[in-house]
Amino acid sequence: MILVEMGGDLILGVKQIDEHHEKLVNILNRSYSSLMLHNHDKELETIIEELRDYTHYHFETERKLMADLGYPEAASHLQAHEQFTGAILEFQERFRKGESLVAMDVLVFLKEWLVDHIQVTDRSFTRFLKEKGMA
Repeated sequence: MILVEMGGDLILGVKQIDEHHEKLVNILNRSYSSLMLHNHDKELETIIEELRDYTHYHFETERKLMADLGYPEAASHLQAHEQFTGAILEFQERFRKGESLVAMDVLVFLKEWLVDHIQVTDRSFTRFLKEKGMA
């Protein structure tokens, strides 16, 4: 089951970033499938952990590029990453406490944050990367 299709407005034209985003969209779609198939109790902890680990990898890649190339909007972009990371840690804690609605909250948050972040924040960043010769 697919909630978000990787394509169109989500393709930014920088291969490395697009590949990372595709992995994140796949995690989102797995979360959606597990919720729809009512097996989210088994899958959610794994999904949250994978999301936490992969976003750390992705965010670190972006942070390094920003630092190396002098991205002028780095502070606000990195702040958005910190907010995301904080939310994921909060979801993980809520899951461990046994909250029943956490699976739906994770799904809604992921879809809204990921699509918005890619289409707005990362689009601006990839325009900068392209200006610096990365594509």
